[in-house]
Amino acid sequence: FAQVQRSKVYVDEVQDYTQLEILLFFYLSGPNGLFLAGDPAQSVVEGTEFRFEEVRGVGHFVGYVIQKPKTVNVNFRSHSGILNCAGGVLDLMFTHFPSSAKQLKKDKGLFQGSRPGVLLGISIDQLNILLGDKLKGAVVLTHDESVRHWRRLLNDYKLVYGVREAKGLEFKTVIFLDFFREIPSSLQKPWRELVLGRATQDFERSYPLVSTFLKLLYTGITRSIEKLFFVETKSSTAGDATMRWLTKKDSDRASYATRNNINDVEAMSMTSDEFISEGINNAELAQAA
Repeated sequence: FAQVQRSKVYVDEVQDYTQLEILLFFYLSGPNGLFLAGDPAQSVVEGTEFRFEEVRGVGHFVGYVIQKPKTVNVNFRSHSGILNCAGGVLDLMFTHFPSSAKQLKKDKGLFQGSRPGVLLGISIDQLNILLGDKLKGAVVLTHDESVRHWRRLLNDYKLVYGVREAKGLEFKTVIFLDFFREIPSSLQKPWRELVLGRATQDFERSYPLVSTFLKLLYTGITRSIEKLFFVETKSSTAGDATMRWLTKKDSDRASYATRNNINDVEAMSMTSDEFISEGINNAELAQAA
């Protein structure tokens, strides 16, 4: 065992490990030699339910003194348009599932950027055309169990990943495909009630599985660097409600996403958000020159 011990052990995505696996990391590193990084809101691996308090418990078990966790809220991957949308998902999670993850401050991006786009009723043929031309190289995210199905429908498009499979990765352009329509039928109406602000006080106890799909949604959104599209090929209870929630403007905030026209995407016309973002970027470049 001494042969595999290291003076320093660095572990990313620690929320995906069980307490037993974390215990092994402590044994491998020794006192003061373990550095852990992770996001409790991205705990989507089946069989794990992560909290940083549990790491402290494991450390005390082996007799080590654990430092207080440090929080990083500056996001170096995604811009503000994407992070605001992700923050909206976190609001739903922390409000209605307070025990599912420790509430942390929302991430802030270093750059301005356009809000995600929403495409409703797009056909498979239209999507195939976009992936072969204007959105070539975009990554398609879906439920992990649906990956084979969508690869076949998208003419064996290689860049189709399940959310769990893509966790920890980053992509310039992401298409979230039929995520809401493929939420289990038993959760379609509860999901609608959640996003439309009609969830009851016992929602977490009645529908605990919804928190898993919120974490998957949050994880998928934060894979995107520049562009994010929510694409629903058909109407569904959960999908229609979510698109309404995403594109609704409240008195204290702008909408999380904008409704896109398929013709604009095919022409790659800039949205109003993209015009504003481009103007801000150009102004900052001019000021720095």
